[in-house]
Amino acid sequence: MQHTVKRLSLAVAFVAAFACVAHAADRSYNLVLGGIQSSEDTATKAMQMLADLAHEKSGGTISIEVFPASQLGDALTQIEAVGMGSQDMFIDAGGFISVFAPDKNSESMFFLFDSEAHYRAFLASDVTKSIEETFLAETGARVIANNWVRVPRCMASKRPLKSLADFAGLKTRVPDIKAYLDSVIALGASPTQVAWGETYLALKQGVVDASEGPLDQLYTMNFYEATMNVVLTNHLRDNLVVTINDRKFQGMSDNQRTAIVEAATEAGDWYAETCTAAAETNVHLMKDNGCTFWEIDTAPLKAAVLKRAIELENSGAWSKGIIEKIEAAKQ
Repeated sequence: MQHTVKRLSLAVAFVAAFACVAHAADRSYNLVLGGIQSSEDTATKAMQMLADLAHEKSGGTISIEVFPASQLGDALTQIEAVGMGSQDMFIDAGGFISVFAPDKNSESMFFLFDSEAHYRAFLASDVTKSIEETFLAETGARVIANNWVRVPRCMASKRPLKSLADFAGLKTRVPDIKAYLDSVIALGASPTQVAWGETYLALKQGVVDASEGPLDQLYTMNFYEATMNVVLTNHLRDNLVVTINDRKFQGMSDNQRTAIVEAATEAGDWYAETCTAAAETNVHLMKDNGCTFWEIDTAPLKAAVLKRAIELENSGAWSKGIIEKIEAAKQ
């Protein structure tokens, strides 16, 4: 028995020593990771967690410096920079992939997902894998984690929205994502493209009168303060994706690639759990500050957007049959 324990101890010591040697032989990387959410946002905290985990899991050979709050530019600027290699990594909405992979637009149409489980099933589907492969081919940026699922998106509006008719002519902020624009038009509102970091000022100055966004971030971005109405539309399930320059990623050792993917995935799990808890807290904080919350019958809204989605699919906006596959993913 003593001999067995001794052999096991030697084996463990050997493996540990081998791991240390393997890490020591790995090239060191100092990576730049950009985002567009505020410094206080849960996404930014998760970015730092990713950085810390990657450093730990890589045996100190991967160091990541985090730049939140659009310090490195807006989302599309940073995605293009990652593809070119002038920036190493970027984290934000998976919907931005649609600019480079049109099939992604289907997923970003409002009211298509009934639950988080439905949305996660679609993220794990072959359709999503194909979209991410197209994105890689078009940009040179690789998605290494897509599990940063956010809470449902709702509307911050300067006027109450109690029915579909109330959306008529509403000046609504949208990102540079075509499906958002098409969805807002389908609701009868008037979309205006504004960068995320400039939305609060646009609301305050009257450039737009409403903006949608994840429920927790309507508080952290102060959109509620500029509108004082939040409408619980729950119109979109979406996520953040972690992207990395593929040439940089392929240049890493197997150990390092595993380390950074695991770090991104673990941080994503924490992000999703924390967002859910933060949303509950932030709703109370918004109410305490005088914001009014409104319920709305979403069935007419869903019907209007679904009609538009089918029209877009038939016109070739994305591959035929994706709307049907999204519906099938909830089974």
